[in-house]
Amino acid sequence: MTMPKVAVVGGSIAGLTAANVLRDAGCDVDVYERSDTLLSGFGTGIVVQPELVRYLLERTSTTLEDISVPSHEMRYFDAASGESTGNVEAGWRFTAYNAVYQKLLDSFGEQRYHLGKELVSVTPGTDNSSAVFADGSEVVADLIVCADGGGSVARSQLLGRTPDYAGYVTWRGMVDERDVSAETWEFFQGAFTYGLLPDGHIIAYPISQVSSEGVVTGETRLNFQWYWNVEAGAALDELMTANDGSRRPVSVHFPALPKSSLETFHGRATTQLASVFRDLITGAPQPFVTIVADADVPRMAFDRVVLIGDAAFTPRPHAAAGAAKAAADAWTLADRLVEADGDVRQALTSWEPERLIVGQAYLAKVRAMAAVLQHGGEFPPGASEYRFGLPQPA
Repeated sequence: MTMPKVAVVGGSIAGLTAANVLRDAGCDVDVYERSDTLLSGFGTGIVVQPELVRYLLERTSTTLEDISVPSHEMRYFDAASGESTGNVEAGWRFTAYNAVYQKLLDSFGEQRYHLGKELVSVTPGTDNSSAVFADGSEVVADLIVCADGGGSVARSQLLGRTPDYAGYVTWRGMVDERDVSAETWEFFQGAFTYGLLPDGHIIAYPISQVSSEGVVTGETRLNFQWYWNVEAGAALDELMTANDGSRRPVSVHFPALPKSSLETFHGRATTQLASVFRDLITGAPQPFVTIVADADVPRMAFDRVVLIGDAAFTPRPHAAAGAAKAAADAWTLADRLVEADGDVRQALTSWEPERLIVGQAYLAKVRAMAAVLQHGGEFPPGASEYRFGLPQPA
């Protein structure tokens, strides 16, 4: 069995999972990441799904306790009044982007993890495929795995498809114990908390604190997202304009956040939220805002090029399994290549249909969740159709 030479475009969690599982399957793998520096993810939180951590638990010495903190329930509140609307037992664990990314990078190593490789174009071929980067370099491989995220250059080129604005944004932030009152800190421990509003919602949960070197410190932080409905056009453009006057396409991170936007953010928290949610929101030292968008695709395989994770289906975040979907795409790709004895085209023939089904089902699920969460719809505690995770096959 001769396994293919593989170029993975995109070095985040999706790309690193693909690189690790394909290398372990016998492929000759290099990763090409557009950033000039190792990624940080701004420390954002992730709900642990089995697919997300499968590689770390099965192929490394990492344990769940090394990278995540546990919870025992999901709690639902009216975020304006602070009144409880219900709770259910739920044993989820929460981690930080940095913790998962660093463990995956440690496993793959940095020798074949190439920074500063911004994709310009990809050319599928029947015998091999090629990718060209902004620095003028080119790579030719038997298989190119495009894991270049929601703004995928590969998807845009191959399908003319870019994500569609979903009609709302999310403000994200984290607080340490010193940033909020003792009451607020204790309120959000040990649980995933929903704060429901007529025109949006808040989620909050504890995550592991990670050092700048990607090491879990043993301390925790509180991670939150506050989703605002914002009409496309002038209102959205104003919110996404940075302090240098440029209109940002995806996120405005804290260093670029105008004073006026921060004042609006704090002002809405002060006037619209109950004290415990207000304290959480206003306590965040470096909040930032990100557009929520999604995309679907009719294809994921193009001769010897594939799209995986958000580069294929870009989902909204509400079912907490976008990274898990990407990891599952990668694991299944490795399995099909092994089954096909390294024959790329044969492997992709069986891989693509099943991954399209999963992506379509997951996108439908998170859109259904958004329809109620962003518009004051009925969101019953513990409703099975809104449970975190990938849709289960019938």
